[in-house]
Amino acid sequence: MKSLRRLFVPTAMLFIGLSYSGAHLSDSVAVTGNAFIAEQSSNYDVVLNEVYANPIGDEAATMPGGEWLELYNKGHWPIDVNGWYLYDALDSHDFKISTVNVLSGSTVIAPRGYLVIYRNGDADFSLNNGSETVRLYDDSLLVGNLIDSFSYMNTQESKSWSTIPDGTDIWSDGHVPTPGGPNV
Repeated sequence: MKSLRRLFVPTAMLFIGLSYSGAHLSDSVAVTGNAFIAEQSSNYDVVLNEVYANPIGDEAATMPGGEWLELYNKGHWPIDVNGWYLYDALDSHDFKISTVNVLSGSTVIAPRGYLVIYRNGDADFSLNNGSETVRLYDDSLLVGNLIDSFSYMNTQESKSWSTIPDGTDIWSDGHVPTPGGPNV
């Protein structure tokens, strides 16, 4: 087990030369030269928020068509999920989150914000219509931490599975998709 020491940094210093990667103010922080490296706790602020697994037409279509997932940042700080991974039920079906599969061109999720990740033609990763498990990791499977997961059964065409209210672990199906916005 790693031995970590706590370092308290005045809030103003957090924004100077720091590339924020999802740490909490209560997380342990190590200083290496001029960089702050956050050691994340198991209480992550980014969660799976909406799953659109059964669109009308080609499920692997390029964005903004096809299947997509929405992440929600329930925290108070922006979080960059570039390089994080999504997996379906099979460990061999990885899907790396990057700017090529988001419409906004950025993988930073604002506080209380949303990020829609499109399958965008990926042939490996897919969201089955019958039953599936979706898993979010902060790196590849062998080195990353499981951030969130969700299992579902029997998707309805052109409807989504959603958390209501946003960012909770209360999922329901049959909703009109709301990519990038509050679930209703």
